[in-house]
Amino acid sequence: MKLAGVLLLAEHVAARFRTDDDARLAAPLGRGDIADWNVCDWYATKALHAYLAPDGTAKSGRGVRLTAWSTSPHLWQRRAGLVAFVKVASRPDRQYEGLVTDVLTACARSLVSADRFAHTGPGWVLRELSRAHPAAVEAFLREHPQLSPEGRRMASAHLRDGPCRRR
Repeated sequence: MKLAGVLLLAEHVAARFRTDDDARLAAPLGRGDIADWNVCDWYATKALHAYLAPDGTAKSGRGVRLTAWSTSPHLWQRRAGLVAFVKVASRPDRQYEGLVTDVLTACARSLVSADRFAHTGPGWVLRELSRAHPAAVEAFLREHPQLSPEGRRMASAHLRDGPCRRR
């Protein structure tokens, strides 16, 4: 039912999202209605991505609002606000100015917990960001040794050569 609701939002309601709808979009995460990685990631990559980039290009005001979620006390809200950027992170130069800085800041803020999902969300977004900005991701990895080994593997997947490189 939750996934059906996510698809309903993404495919039928998203065209009516306004910039200030971020509070309404955060509500199910804050209430704990979305509290597992599967629904969270579907919500982020479908509904929140539709909010962030209604025409395929991330909008600055919406991006700033989603990256502000990285200070939330709720793990799933932090993760969702960040994972919403996965589809645009590999081409940040086509997005709003400042997206790279916003994403890197949100990734760092998400590491406040040792929870696995607090680290794999940033790892996923950093992996996509490394396609366009490998030096920025390498610097992030150096500056944030607290990123878990799993998150680090994910983030550096496109930075590694050889047969173990994840495609």
